[in-house]
Amino acid sequence: HKHAVKNHTSLVNNALVSTSTPDTIKHPIIDVSSLFEEPKKSNNPQQCYQRRAETTSKIGAALKNCGYFYAQNVSVLSPSYLESIYRYSERLHSLPTHVKKQFSYSGHGAYSGIDIGQAELAYDVGTVASVRGWDYSRTKFTLKGDNASDGNCYPDDTVISPSYVEVLDELYERQDVLGRALMMAFAECLGLESDRLVKMFEGGDFGTLRLLYYPGMDSESVEAANVGISAHTDFEAFTLMHQSAPGLQFLPKNAEWVDAPVRPGEFVVIVGDALERVTNGILRATPHRVLKTAHTRRSIIRFNAFSSDTILEPLPEFVSENRPSAYTPVSMEVHMQTTMRNLEKGYGSWDHTKQRSLSSTYVYIDGKDHRL
Repeated sequence: HKHAVKNHTSLVNNALVSTSTPDTIKHPIIDVSSLFEEPKKSNNPQQCYQRRAETTSKIGAALKNCGYFYAQNVSVLSPSYLESIYRYSERLHSLPTHVKKQFSYSGHGAYSGIDIGQAELAYDVGTVASVRGWDYSRTKFTLKGDNASDGNCYPDDTVISPSYVEVLDELYERQDVLGRALMMAFAECLGLESDRLVKMFEGGDFGTLRLLYYPGMDSESVEAANVGISAHTDFEAFTLMHQSAPGLQFLPKNAEWVDAPVRPGEFVVIVGDALERVTNGILRATPHRVLKTAHTRRSIIRFNAFSSDTILEPLPEFVSENRPSAYTPVSMEVHMQTTMRNLEKGYGSWDHTKQRSLSSTYVYIDGKDHRL
């Protein structure tokens, strides 16, 4: 465990920036290598099972108490491999503006950013984000119209080589290895059959990968921005996050905002709305934000969503007389569409006054947002 950083913020040029000081809160750092062991091929299978049980116990405690942890020793996502992804991301974000516009999100492409006049949608109403993003999904993007072509618009090898899909799909596949292992561990630490949550991913891949870039405050193009990205919870089941520089903050349960340290060899794992809903609030979606910083910053984000037709409602194991169901049923796809279209309409998904997520507790009636 490392010392966390208690956040003290100040306004600089009307932007929330960090002036952090050390605190005694500790960040959970968990060696997850035991999740990839194969006991049946081991000379000491009992020892493998014991290591796994210890790891899943630590994961359960971290998710319930903090809402996140750092996943250590994931060989398929080595520091050297991640460094190659950051180099590729830098090349992508260095493409000329007129090229980026050809792949704008509004045109069913993969790029969004204030530099092409298409800022990140505001989770906290009234904020303007400096973040710029290149996105990748194996299915069509959520806000893509029904009349649009089936495929998303990505740069081919005439724009950047190797091609966008080639590089990002390999990263996606590597992250799936970690994601599947984590979903089994989540189920086990919650007292479920190990494949219970994994089965909810089957039948259609609904995840998204993002390569994000946050320019420093001295960049003219971010003068209008007052945050890196505003406070929110992610809408999917869980998220893998990696950052090249400080700026990311979490809001742990019953605590203040804390800075997330940069750890080059580890992804941060956080809880999303979908896991909160199916566990009836035993796991809570993790509020997070990125401050506007003086330095440039890059991150690799992977949203892991259940299959599109999975119904997000408390599983029977988490409902009792003392803990009645607190969430209305909705499909994964409708929850994603609802939250994204609400952002598009300017509703936001974060209550700034109460410092809490709105999206994780949306009330759905007959599978639809009651407010619409």
